[in-house]
Amino acid sequence: MVTSRKRVADVATQIITDHPSGIRWAELHRGVRKALPDENPNTIVGALHHYRNNLPDGIIRPDRGLYAVGNESERPSSEVREVAPTGRYREADFYQPFADWLVGDLEEATLAVAIGGSGMGGKWATPDVVGLFQPRKTDPIQFTEEVVAAEIKVDTNSLIVAFGQACAYKLFAHRVYIVVPRTANAQDLKRLDALAGVVGIGLVKFNPDDPHNPEFAVMVRAAKHEPDYFYTNDVLSKLKKELGL
Repeated sequence: MVTSRKRVADVATQIITDHPSGIRWAELHRGVRKALPDENPNTIVGALHHYRNNLPDGIIRPDRGLYAVGNESERPSSEVREVAPTGRYREADFYQPFADWLVGDLEEATLAVAIGGSGMGGKWATPDVVGLFQPRKTDPIQFTEEVVAAEIKVDTNSLIVAFGQACAYKLFAHRVYIVVPRTANAQDLKRLDALAGVVGIGLVKFNPDDPHNPEFAVMVRAAKHEPDYFYTNDVLSKLKKELGL
């Protein structure tokens, strides 16, 4: 026997297939109700919510409330960011050291991994380091998990680029850090310090000449804020393997 949920899902898939470039939820809902006039309206709404969380192969949700034909592997992938080193070391040499420092010294993450130019979601969602701050089982208060993101730069000419990327990471992360060379121009660091304080982004300076002893030092601590959880879930779903989720 075909259930109401299955009937709604089949009709929804057909409607989306007929609109391969995308269809909004409201229009999809109207289409399903029109195709299934005898179905209880509340049942249709519930079935569509289930459908949203269990999309069949070939159907994706590229944005909030939008459904389209496609596969995750067909989403536009970002370019792999290769930054020409200005000194002896590349940015990538400092990813893991910062991840370790974020957990061991700063203690603003219980788990952190180097992501870098993995191409998981473009400049809007590809930080160099992503961390999770999770409560321990012994903690009296079991707080909600937090996401930490960091953008690292060794090129002192790219500080404003780092700031822009860090602002984008606030879309999905609770705390965001910019990590820049301590050898940067003093006036540039002063401006970046002021900007970081205004928008709540953390600022860390480091020694770009030694990844084994980068001497990370906090200039401004990142302020916690509430991200857009649609994008938080979207980013974390692409990092399940790396974060062990």
